[in-house]
Amino acid sequence: MAVTVRDLLKLETTRDFQLVAGGKGLDLPVNRVEILDFEFMEEGQAYRSRSFEGNSLVLTSFLYAKDRPELILDGIRRLWQYHVHAVAYKPVIYRELPQEALDYADRVGFPVFVFGSDAWFEDIVSDVKALEQKTGKQEIVEPLLESMMDRYFSSREREEAAELVNPTFRIYFRAYYARCRERSREEVAETLKDLHLTGQLQQCAFVCRFRRGYMIMVSGDFPRERDFEEKRDRIFALLGLELNKVIMGVSEIRRLLPDFDTCIMEAYWAEIFAEIEGRDARRFDELRADRLFIPWPESPMTGEYSAEYLKPLFVNGDDKSEELLSTAVAYVLAGGDMQAAAERMFCHKNTIRYRVGKLQEKLDPETSEKVFFQNLSAAVKIYLLMKEK
Repeated sequence: MAVTVRDLLKLETTRDFQLVAGGKGLDLPVNRVEILDFEFMEEGQAYRSRSFEGNSLVLTSFLYAKDRPELILDGIRRLWQYHVHAVAYKPVIYRELPQEALDYADRVGFPVFVFGSDAWFEDIVSDVKALEQKTGKQEIVEPLLESMMDRYFSSREREEAAELVNPTFRIYFRAYYARCRERSREEVAETLKDLHLTGQLQQCAFVCRFRRGYMIMVSGDFPRERDFEEKRDRIFALLGLELNKVIMGVSEIRRLLPDFDTCIMEAYWAEIFAEIEGRDARRFDELRADRLFIPWPESPMTGEYSAEYLKPLFVNGDDKSEELLSTAVAYVLAGGDMQAAAERMFCHKNTIRYRVGKLQEKLDPETSEKVFFQNLSAAVKIYLLMKEK
């Protein structure tokens, strides 16, 4: 989720940047701003090669080339060799650059911009640095959340994690995991680059990409449902999300500590249940007994039960076994209703009845139909959840 030259153009201080050459390079990564003043004057020869770290946007007025426009092509060529990825100049010395310099920039894909004389270098540096820090934090937080799915955090680790994500989180906390049906993982990342939480939201919330969706974290001084929903709605609006176009999981409202990681897991698994069941949203507190099927960290017995119970369907790996597994999933998600399962699979009710009979024969021949459905439900739900772990 690196910041690119194109991303920089969305900042307030760079809105008047005008591209004059090198449009092919707009997707080059940038993680810093550097200044070119006199590095390419003769007296700067000794240290010019170590003056630029690369992966950068360079700001300049081309002071070093005053009265010597032939030096501009050489300067642009050297910046490109030093892995600088864009240059923006103030037109205080040169309103237009020599054509040969622009032709070179176009040829190699080195973006060259001109910007207004009322813009301050310091403001641009500050804005780019803030964007890079925000993006860098996103890249740190997502792996942190992944760790929460794999193991339980210690009290100290929870405290440090919450501090890292947002040191001004309030006492009470809730997580929302939202997956937009119309956005890919890459598109989620792009929208987060444009997200700016301000005022109260900046103090009490944080949003990051997690797997295929958004993990929206909200805190408050009191555990009032309406307060959390209002903040969520404001964040949805900033992200351009509509409730009827997302699948969402909602955690319980808990105390930030010691339950920071618990809320993250609750929101994620609630959303997975919503997907499995074909719903728009699920609240964790509504899952009831289904919570027992969630593959919580460090609980291998859950997965082992499902794998062992369904093992006969995976032995041969033929079309018939796949058909029976699909039938088992449809039958469980239909709550044991043969007709509803038939509609899910676009076949006749008697076909489902026959396949369910085959399933019981393979998996659980000694039990009653009622007990078989209970056992099958647990195994299938765990199987579906384990696929998302």
